[in-house]
Amino acid sequence: MMSKQRVCVVGAGIIGLSSAVRIQENIPGVDITIIADKFSPNTCSDGSGGFWEPFLLPKESLAQSNKWCQDTWDYLMSLVNSTTAAAFGVHTVSGYNFTGVNIPEDPPWKDQVLGYRRLSVKEIKLHPENRDGVFYTTMMINVKKYLPWLMTQFRIKNGKVINRKINSLEEVMTDYDLVVNCTGIGSYDLGDPSVYPVRGQVIRVKAPWVKHFYFDKDPSETRNKIYIFPGKDFVVLGGTSQIGNWSTDVTESDRKRILDGCSRLIPSLREAEVLEEWTGLRPSRPTIRLEKEDVCFNGKTVTIIHNYGHAGSGITLFWGCAKVATDLVTESYRLRQQSKL
Repeated sequence: MMSKQRVCVVGAGIIGLSSAVRIQENIPGVDITIIADKFSPNTCSDGSGGFWEPFLLPKESLAQSNKWCQDTWDYLMSLVNSTTAAAFGVHTVSGYNFTGVNIPEDPPWKDQVLGYRRLSVKEIKLHPENRDGVFYTTMMINVKKYLPWLMTQFRIKNGKVINRKINSLEEVMTDYDLVVNCTGIGSYDLGDPSVYPVRGQVIRVKAPWVKHFYFDKDPSETRNKIYIFPGKDFVVLGGTSQIGNWSTDVTESDRKRILDGCSRLIPSLREAEVLEEWTGLRPSRPTIRLEKEDVCFNGKTVTIIHNYGHAGSGITLFWGCAKVATDLVTESYRLRQQSKL
């Protein structure tokens, strides 16, 4: 039997909370603590659109993340088919992804979503400035409802929670044997200079008549795409992917660009009631960092499991990445136990 060791998860967004819960599920009786300076509803995860689709991932990360995407898809689908689906605002949603150029090849996730197909000529004519596009069915979840539920599950199993800002992982190495680093954009301040923000601004509106999702090119900014995500309680309007922008202020210029772009797709959105405006910093880097690192600190070896850098795909990858982090923690437990024999 493995001796009880102390585990600390740093970060309480969807990556941190899901990692903590999965560790609890797989290591009975584990002594585990979450430490973070922001909790729901104030995390970057809370503000996300809650839409399953690989988004803003570097090409290398997209290739390596296929299994993590599938694991998360399967988990979310189990929620869709559960009695708790309404409580989480999780549901399937179908829609259009328009492009201004011909699609050279289909993405690797095309077989994970449902009913993926190229648009017909008639469908493309719905927005004649586009040249190509696809239609498929995916899922959405209300993260603001889901994160508090995850936290409740964590506390029920005697998980500990500390509200504290960590300026260095060394601050927790004295008290814990394993540290799971799920700090997102905060990893930059913790010593990873490869982390950079991809700023997003979204508007939540009351528009229950919108039933499909849409992606469309942004004529004012070629790098961005306008999007419309219809949820149970609100519709998310967005289309801001500003690399290297650290500002979390809501700007009038982005507000206008988003509303103009979305209203070009669905003119009735001009009259929709605005419920909330939000900005957040998606944590990106050249590749997702999901790996184990052993550090010598004050005469002992502390294992750090890194799980961050998911860019705009935290909702698409969280459950699969949490499984990998949990497997790495379990492996580290076993190795430590064997070293004591």
